[in-house]
Amino acid sequence: MSVRAIEKMMHKERIGAIPHLVLTALSFIYGAGVRSRYLLYRAGVFKKRKLGCKVISVGNITVGGTGKTPVSILLATILKKNGYRPVILSRGYKKTGPGGIVSDGTALKLGPREAGDEPYLMASLLPGVPVIAGADRFKSGQIALEKFRPDCIILDDGFQHMRLKRDLNILLIDGAVGLGNGFMLPRGPLREPAEAIKRADLIMVKGGSLNGPEAELVREWNIPVMGFDYRATGLYDMFDNKDRGVACLKGKKVLAFAGVANPASFLRTLEDLGARIMNTITFPDHHDYTASDIEKIREAKGAGGADIIVTTEKDGVKLKEHIEGGGGPQVFALGVEAVIGDEEGLKRLLAPVLAGERGGRAR
Repeated sequence: MSVRAIEKMMHKERIGAIPHLVLTALSFIYGAGVRSRYLLYRAGVFKKRKLGCKVISVGNITVGGTGKTPVSILLATILKKNGYRPVILSRGYKKTGPGGIVSDGTALKLGPREAGDEPYLMASLLPGVPVIAGADRFKSGQIALEKFRPDCIILDDGFQHMRLKRDLNILLIDGAVGLGNGFMLPRGPLREPAEAIKRADLIMVKGGSLNGPEAELVREWNIPVMGFDYRATGLYDMFDNKDRGVACLKGKKVLAFAGVANPASFLRTLEDLGARIMNTITFPDHHDYTASDIEKIREAKGAGGADIIVTTEKDGVKLKEHIEGGGGPQVFALGVEAVIGDEEGLKRLLAPVLAGERGGRAR
């Protein structure tokens, strides 16, 4: 069974009897492991570590794209604008090297392969904000404290990272998907049981409201909820990185491709900008592009009668080596940012935490 087939079944309530039994059994085993791990942390068998500054975690409880990277960028931007000195710590998923300082706030120190695509993208979009990639977040935090003396650390994709104590837990949920079919991996999209929502200090909902079982849990635990969405920021030519302007997408025939967890959001944004999507190609999340992939994309453009090729910014950072020098097809990367309707409300929630007046539920 292919990875794609399993991913599709993960979001369905009903599947064939045999796949259901197999995946449900595996979900039970996975869930038992997750619960045991949390019990060991709660009992003090596994020790939590504390850094010498405030730590804000941004994460989710489902696999797939809920906007962790854009929200981490938004949070860092708001903090910096209001006089704080944030540093972002990221795992650097699928990085080829040991990680380290991706950016010192003034210059990029690692490439997208060495750092991972998401840390590199955050570092590229956040001048003045250091970004560090590494699986050991406590070690990365110590490097941040030594090198940059931050007053706040943003833990990108940190909701399940129990080893590091945090002062605020921000949980992201896709309003269109919610908790999926309610099953844990691999039968469903949940990375941990739904009741883990109670650890959140703030729920940020992407593009919609909460209507399923997660809404009941949020009400039960009296957790604040804020909505956010995406806004297109530019259409960047991968050859020279110049912004051609998103207005030029209106009426254009587009070949869209992406190697992200939730390409539907990317495609919806293109359609909202007036693009006519002629064909789509999807790759696995964090896909490492090869020359044969580029040729496949080039051929699909011709076969589908598309005017232009568009991908995501996250994919764009890994395509430069194939595009530079004019050897590849002309590809555009769609820039997006997270926008929140109640920025003042978010600042009011953050202020007492950053001032040390209160901490989060999962300290």
